[in-house]
Amino acid sequence: MNDKTQEKHFIVDILFVLALFGVFAVSALSLVTIGADVYQHTVEDMSVNYDSRTAVSYIMEKVRQSDTADSISLTTLEDVPALCMLSKIDEDTYCTYLYYYEGHLKELFMRQGTSLGGQLLPAGTDILELTDLTFSYAGNDLIRVCLQTPSRETHTFYIHVHCSTTE
Repeated sequence: MNDKTQEKHFIVDILFVLALFGVFAVSALSLVTIGADVYQHTVEDMSVNYDSRTAVSYIMEKVRQSDTADSISLTTLEDVPALCMLSKIDEDTYCTYLYYYEGHLKELFMRQGTSLGGQLLPAGTDILELTDLTFSYAGNDLIRVCLQTPSRETHTFYIHVHCSTTE
């Protein structure tokens, strides 16, 4: 073979290797981009599920913990609807309030009849971020709860107040 033929084969070999490397690089980049997109959607879905499931579970568990005779009622705190769950500690009666204020589900535990001088709503502890929360009676022993998560998903659920008596 002469030198020109060997040189042409050498150039073709180099071009083939470079083309193969280019195809590999483009394929790897595409795979990483697709994987990142799938991961991003998975994280978003998990966040939405966390927000909604945690809010529903938290409210339901709080009601179940306080479910004794005449211990759960709907009330208002400074004109904001709230769920009041009474408990007796020693000789004093306390109320755990669940309510919506400034974008959060809040919880406030205080002795019944205590006044904070018009500053009850900010005094509660932030539990979860929400965009809306309402409580209403759907029947004698049935409380309707509607909440909206930051992702704008609306959830409505009902809590049956058993009003079990303790002796």
